[in-house]
Amino acid sequence: MFNSLKRIIGLGWQNLARDGGIAVANVFIVMIPILLTSALFVAKDVSDFLIDDLQAKADISIYFNDSVSQDDILKVQDNVRGIPGVTGVEYVSKDEALAAFTKRHENEPVLLESLQEINENPFLPSLNVNAETTAQYEQVAALLAGDDYRDMVNKVNYSEKKTVIENIFALTAGAQKVGLSLFILLGLVSVMVTFNTVSMAIRGRGIEVGIQRLVGASRWFIRGQFLVQGVIFGILGALFSLFVTLAVCWYLNPFLATILPGMDVWQNVMRNLWPLFGVQLAIGAGLGMFSSLIAIGRHLKV
Repeated sequence: MFNSLKRIIGLGWQNLARDGGIAVANVFIVMIPILLTSALFVAKDVSDFLIDDLQAKADISIYFNDSVSQDDILKVQDNVRGIPGVTGVEYVSKDEALAAFTKRHENEPVLLESLQEINENPFLPSLNVNAETTAQYEQVAALLAGDDYRDMVNKVNYSEKKTVIENIFALTAGAQKVGLSLFILLGLVSVMVTFNTVSMAIRGRGIEVGIQRLVGASRWFIRGQFLVQGVIFGILGALFSLFVTLAVCWYLNPFLATILPGMDVWQNVMRNLWPLFGVQLAIGAGLGMFSSLIAIGRHLKV
């Protein structure tokens, strides 16, 4: 059995070496589905970053009366943070709110002069709340509208931002569905491309396989050669795809960092290097073996 396996692997390498330029072309064709999947792998990090950044903008603010102490506000912060689905609650003092407003409008001298004429800090202490869904925002608004907080809370701006929040969550949910649909579509394209590639290689050896059958070669002995060849195509395609993916990410990283501050594609890829290569290797070798099995059974009838 070991000798048969050794001969099958040897014939697989021989077939690959004899194909020459065709083998090289096949490796690059197999790279297409691997690179498409790699692009989705990298794009997922970018899309997750964009979705998180977008959802971070879907927040509500709870404004407190001036008479409420910081300790009481922090107790409310703990209560809100305990609501399931609330992902963040940030306390903003009067001074911090004033500093943020001044920085945001530093190029508007008329507005800043008007603020100085008031001669006091007009801002209220507040809590900025982020949650996973609109339902959690409604729950926070309902909690703060209760009698326990009636004398503390000046305003909750949920009703003003409700439409914007709903639109943001609808947009991010739609983006996730589009990403999943694109992954399935590219997966089907990958199978078709790899299947056609292996089928062409098998059809080119129809006479040779027929001779092997005449001299008594078993069905699995013949299939094994093409399985090995398909796996080799996949491994080589995965290696080249990894180099291409790393090169593209390294080249594009400065541009993406300019467009998306805080996003580091290169670091994300290096952090997930082995999982990425594992996915590439599994797709390449898996598609090569699967397509070989289907193609040789369908086209050669061995």
